[in-house]
Amino acid sequence: MIPATTPQLLLRADPVSAMALNSGSVFGNSASPDDHRTGYSLPYTKLLTSRVAGSTRLLTALLLTLLVLLSGCANNEVIVPPQNQNAEQLYKSAKKRLDQGDFLGAVEGFETLGARYPFGNYTQQAQLDIAYAYLKQDEYDNAITSADRFIKLYPRSENIDYAWYMKGLANFSRGGSVLERLFPRDMSKVNQAWLRAAFADFDTLVSRFPGSVYAPDAIERMRFLHNEMARHELDTAKYYYQRGAMVAAVNRIQYLLNHFEGSIHVGNGLAIMASAYKSLGQVELQQDTLRVLALNEPEHPALEELKSLGNER
Repeated sequence: MIPATTPQLLLRADPVSAMALNSGSVFGNSASPDDHRTGYSLPYTKLLTSRVAGSTRLLTALLLTLLVLLSGCANNEVIVPPQNQNAEQLYKSAKKRLDQGDFLGAVEGFETLGARYPFGNYTQQAQLDIAYAYLKQDEYDNAITSADRFIKLYPRSENIDYAWYMKGLANFSRGGSVLERLFPRDMSKVNQAWLRAAFADFDTLVSRFPGSVYAPDAIERMRFLHNEMARHELDTAKYYYQRGAMVAAVNRIQYLLNHFEGSIHVGNGLAIMASAYKSLGQVELQQDTLRVLALNEPEHPALEELKSLGNER
């Protein structure tokens, strides 16, 4: 459909243009501006030549304008002012910004949609897209808030698993920086409350929606988080051990064993615990700990001490 403002441009055609269009040339089929057979004087010929050139340019411009307008109609690209757009148009406009990487503009568009049309499928999807846009901008708190809002407003939505996944990703990514995108960060030194929250979000996703397409990735992230949180406890135990706080070191390892069973750091944790018991003069507890270590990691270097203890006895 051609916009109402464009036809007036087509009404400005010069009369000479119409004559040229109908006859092929204002001079006939074979005459030229310099052909004296026309009977025209040279000044008048130049005047006609100038008018024909100007008219031709105008006609070309008008034809190009018409082609553009017809092309727009063929693609159904009707420009509707934002204040007159319906829910679908507002969503598509914001989604286009999202796809182009204009995350701030996308959030503004989705929020406008929600304010103008608070109910409906487009508004529901927009809430998830807002969480995604915030995540891409590294605004993790806002992403979590948006995901939480979706979970509370649409608990029966078929996309509820995606909301939990987005929330888990936001908690997983908190504390990151631009530099850490280039170099792997030590997750064991990140705020552990964030890691525990991410683990809980992914666990909810996997438990409630085991068939979700996001479940496999969530499981892998849970395994990673499980080991990183265990490493945090191990590093803390080492810190206490190196400063002679043996009881505190033992308590940390005990926490590791109780909460992170199966972690790759269990073996080293048992080794520290055994050494701490030795420093405390608790030989029997040391031997018991080394035996447990032998069951979990038969090749662990710390078991050499258990052999030496056996030889002494």
